[in-house]
Order: sequence, then C-alpha cells, then structure tokens
Amino acid sequence: MKTMNRFHRRSLLTGAAGLLAGGFVEWLGLRGDFDHRDSVPRPRDARARYLKSIDALAAGDDAIVHVGHSTHLLSLGGARVLTDPWFYDPAHGGMRHTRGPAVRAEDAGPLDLIAITHEHPDHLDPMALDRLDKRALCVLPSATLAARVRALGFDQVEHLAPYRSLEHAGVRVTAVPALHDVHEVGYVLEHDAARVYFAGDTAVHGDLQVIAERFTPTAAILPVDGTRLRGDRRWVMDPAEAADAARVLGAALVMPSHADARFTDPVLRLWAEVIDGAAGDFAARVAQLPGVRCAVPAPGERVKLNPA
Repeated sequence: MKTMNRFHRRSLLTGAAGLLAGGFVEWLGLRGDFDHRDSVPRPRDARARYLKSIDALAAGDDAIVHVGHSTHLLSLGGARVLTDPWFYDPAHGGMRHTRGPAVRAEDAGPLDLIAITHEHPDHLDPMALDRLDKRALCVLPSATLAARVRALGFDQVEHLAPYRSLEHAGVRVTAVPALHDVHEVGYVLEHDAARVYFAGDTAVHGDLQVIAERFTPTAAILPVDGTRLRGDRRWVMDPAEAADAARVLGAALVMPSHADARFTDPVLRLWAEVIDGAAGDFAARVAQLPGVRCAVPAPGERVKLNPA
C-alpha cells in the first residue's frame, strides 16, 4: 500500500510538473519568444500590386496601401507612414496568418514614419523592423518600447501618451486612447484635409466619441476579428462593434484591419478565438451606413483617400 501511495504521489507530482512546464512554454509563446522563424508566403500577384501602388503614390495622391494584417502604408502629402509592422510568422508562438504581407520587409521601400500601437509581435515585429528604413521616425506608446526600437538602430524614436502630438515630414501624428490587454494607443495622422484614424488592435472604448469630435476623421482603419480568450471579454472589436465604431467616428472611408490571423497551436486554440470572415461581415454591416465607403483591399492594393 505504501508503495502504491508513493507511486500515486510521484505520478501526481510528475503530472503537475508537466502541466506547469507546458503552461510556461505556452506563456513564452504568447510573449513572442518563439516568433519570427519564417517568412509568410505572399498571396499571388501581391508583390506586383504593391510595386504598382508604390509607383502610383509618386503622383502625390493621398492613399492607403494594404500590406497585410494591421500593416498599412499611408501616403499623406508625399510622406510615407507604415503602421504596426508585421512580416514574419509565427506570432505569439502559435498564431499564423491566412494571407502573408504583400512584400518582404526589406522591400517595403523608403519610409518617413513608423507608427506602432503596442508590443504584441504581430504589431511590433523585431525582425521586420530591423529590415525597414531606419531613417524613419518611430512613434510608440512607451519609453520601454522606444528603448527596444533604438536598440535595433533607429535614431529617431519618440513615445507618445494619449493626445500628445508631434509633426514630422509634413504629417501631424497624435496618439489617442485605446483599450487592449496590454498598454496600447491608436493614432490620428493628419495632412491638410486628410485625417486618418488608425485604431490598432483596440476593443470598444469610451474615447471613440471624443476622437470623432476632436479630429473628425476622414478615414478610419479599424480592427474587426474579435480576438479574445474564451470566456473573457473581447480585446479586439468584432465586426458589429467595428461597424458601430465607424458610425460613431463618421469617417467617409473605413477599412477593416487585423482580420487575417488564426491560432494554429492546439493549446492556444483551446484558450483563444478569432472570428472567421470578419472583414466581409464588417463590410456588409458598413454597407448599411449612409455616406460611408468601405474598402477591403487585397495585400498590395491601393485605396485613394479621395476617389474623385
């Protein structure tokens, strides 16, 4: 009997140690320790679309080029702004993307400004950042992240608290509040009559009305896939919430973002979920809003801010 008890205790301890070790590995994965081991296959013709879009930007039209996931290239008054750079999978250890970025990070082209909303590896991709134009000014939400980016060789780095602004290359960038499971900000980018709100990864929050009243954005890029841990609140807007945010913001042009990620790790799939088909669902809901144009560009595709 004593031998059986010892065996039972040993089995329990071994099982507990295994669970703890597995949980620790999953935590490291969520933190991003196993990220960026490979590039993501690009959609067919995406690179050609991107290069064609870049050539068109030389004409001086204000536009948004969708790169992939939450990464977008904005052209405002000739200045080029890249949002939340991501180019490599896996992210969070067990997250992959159904569509890769239009180009490799080193082919993104010259940049004036890189706007990073938060630290998650599908928004702040260190391997990608190290391959981007390091002459660009990087704006981030904290001094800690600013130090990480400086260590990659960027000389111009600024962290912005909500409602703080700076001007660079003719673009005024203002950080605005966001709500996520880590510290995050969104950004409003302004040049002349163009005012683009990039929401990052946010859930619905009370400052959306303030952003609408203070900036009257002409375009809004909103996350839509409703990412959450099962049983928890959504830390990213779902399509219905994003469509309601579009209504509150009153922008004439809206675009879905953060719509291509999927959890592939079996354990993460038990813990977390995203909504399939979120971009199409969002577009269908926005179609019911009068006077609002919804663009759902493919990777590499350009959307003019003023289609006239």
